[in-house]
Amino acid sequence: MCSLSAANARFCLDFFRELKKRKRNENIFFSPLSLSAAFGMVVLGARGSTLEQIEKVQLCIGKLKPTMKHLFSCLKCEDEGVHSQFQSLLAEVSEPGPGCCLTIANRLFGEITYPFFQQYLDSTKKFYRAELEPVNFKYTEEEVRDKINFWVENETKGKIKDLFAAGFIDPSTVLVLVNAIYFKGKWAVEFKKEDTKETYFHLNKNERRKVQMMFQEGYFNMAIIEELKTKVIELQYFNNELSMLILLPEDDSEDFTGLEQLECALTYEKLTEWTSSATMEPLKVKVYLPQFKMEESYVLNNMLQEMGVMNVFDWGKADLSGISMKDGLVVSKAIQKTILEVNEEGTEAGCSTGLLAMPLCCPVTCEFKADHPFLFFIRHNQTNAILFFGRCSSP
Repeated sequence: MCSLSAANARFCLDFFRELKKRKRNENIFFSPLSLSAAFGMVVLGARGSTLEQIEKVQLCIGKLKPTMKHLFSCLKCEDEGVHSQFQSLLAEVSEPGPGCCLTIANRLFGEITYPFFQQYLDSTKKFYRAELEPVNFKYTEEEVRDKINFWVENETKGKIKDLFAAGFIDPSTVLVLVNAIYFKGKWAVEFKKEDTKETYFHLNKNERRKVQMMFQEGYFNMAIIEELKTKVIELQYFNNELSMLILLPEDDSEDFTGLEQLECALTYEKLTEWTSSATMEPLKVKVYLPQFKMEESYVLNNMLQEMGVMNVFDWGKADLSGISMKDGLVVSKAIQKTILEVNEEGTEAGCSTGLLAMPLCCPVTCEFKADHPFLFFIRHNQTNAILFFGRCSSP
């Protein structure tokens, strides 16, 4: 049986590495789980050479990276019930209980002249809570654009508007894959607004900007990666089913490269070890965390192609005959847009080599001061599924 959460986490880090090539020293925020689920729907309809690419990991140019191989092998394991695992996982994380609201919505919009198999439509609805909606791209592309944008806005409680700009969809569009994510969670222990103060956030060695810095003192799960001089803290949401984990490198190096070193060293195995209950321990901590808001939008085609997923975007090679009997169906556009807001009440979001993680044992109160760039992710604790992953370079 494939580990879906582990595969999703590996994919998450691989995707982050591709993103940071394009967004050096910039904010990054995405949902690996939503993207994995959307491509799970594509796998359900992939056939022929496109499916063989996933199964055999052999491409005309290069090979799939190991993390992509692992993820797609899991998605393909229908005999082992992995699509059913996704069904259960999405149902579980979408119902986090009082104090949290999480909506993960996926949809495929397909050209109406393509006849879609009912079996495929039934499967996407059953396993992924999604439907493939036929639309008329050829003659009413702007109406379709408005339709998609309205759907996304509705699913994200009005947070994400105008996912597709004018002209993004044209009459040649055949299939559009859309992920919409909304999350709002209250902290288990809220930051008091009267403790929030204006102070500086250091963007790099030479630049800084004023931010609203929140503060609270209490007991939090915490650890330190000594070789990387990085602190790890867990901030739990109400009912403790979800948590935000923050990886904060020290900023005392002369060249201010702590975050870059952390990103280069980060692997699934290390992240799992650093954030495990065996490594982290409850300590009394003074926590300083800036209010921050992110709005990110990514066209995913090129990044996924560089990761090895090529045929599904290629007019001459894509075989999605499990979706439609008509030739020429490809995923022409893949896009994800996310919004994150962190404040005193909580979070609102519309994604071991030579190193050892050691508990940070200290007889006095520790300090966790996020006044410089850091990595973070939001985790569903029972399944260990990473719902969102990001880098805060500039609040």
